[in-house]
Amino acid sequence: MKVAHRRSVRRLSAALLAAFALVLAMTSPSAAGGVRGEQADPVQVKPLSVRSVAPMGAKAAELTASARGGQARAARPEGAARTQAARSFHALQLNLCNSGKAKCYAGGRAIYEGGDLIYALAPDLVTLNEICSIDLPNYLQPSLAEAWPGDWTYYVFYPALDKPTGNPITCTNGGTFGNAVLGRVPAAQWQGANGWVGAYSTQDSGNEVRTFACAYAVGDHLSCATHLSANSEPIALAQCKALTFDAVPYIRSQEGISGKTVVGGDFNLEYDTSDPENAQNCVPGGNTRKGDGDVQHVIFSNDFSFVSRSTYGLSYSDHDGLLIRLTKP
Repeated sequence: MKVAHRRSVRRLSAALLAAFALVLAMTSPSAAGGVRGEQADPVQVKPLSVRSVAPMGAKAAELTASARGGQARAARPEGAARTQAARSFHALQLNLCNSGKAKCYAGGRAIYEGGDLIYALAPDLVTLNEICSIDLPNYLQPSLAEAWPGDWTYYVFYPALDKPTGNPITCTNGGTFGNAVLGRVPAAQWQGANGWVGAYSTQDSGNEVRTFACAYAVGDHLSCATHLSANSEPIALAQCKALTFDAVPYIRSQEGISGKTVVGGDFNLEYDTSDPENAQNCVPGGNTRKGDGDVQHVIFSNDFSFVSRSTYGLSYSDHDGLLIRLTKP
């Protein structure tokens, strides 16, 4: 009787474990609609409100001038207006090193330099790393709105987290430290925007929990920004795969979209075919990657067509600005 009883208990325990595993599989982002790559790391994704800003007109220029202490902004390069009218979609990747705690910190001047580059280039999308939450309303979003005074702009920010406490990491300027997506949509095409954010399941031994932020400009494009592990290339690659193979397909399934997707960030991975931790290894089929020759990359779905790539040296950050020019159908 005792032996039979133990066998019954073991069978019941096995059944319970199997049921528990099934529940986990059914509630994971991949099972909910993602198409996870073989080595992708499961990642939890949750919705987050997007800050949407109606066309600002001249108000944007007033805000940016006030932030500069009344100093006039440098004029946009000659011919930029004609280029804007003719082009389809430009994505700008920036790491602005503004936590106040890293060696590259330059007293907040990187935000003004980055905002001025946003204004000069007038991109449709900006993926941002190492910024602070208050940098967006104070300068970065008004800079994009000044470049596109008649269009809607939007942004979503998500902080990196302190591993011991689970709280957002703070900047010395009083904001929280993390990643953001900042974009614009022509007024005639604006249908609102939805945000999605998350933290990676696999983290390195440091105290910073790496995260990502995504925004879907309804009917126009989906974009994500992330900053991956700086301490371990294998972990950075696992995080990259979790975003591109797992989280992005899940978000696309939830939003009911199939294309026009851009992921940008500081991946802390180089494009090197001799290295197992090659940035190209986290590019899903049907997508293309372009980088700055170092660790920043932009991955875009192939319904965009690649036109050209430019880098812009920044005086107050240890990373260049990376502009990817695309066209879309």
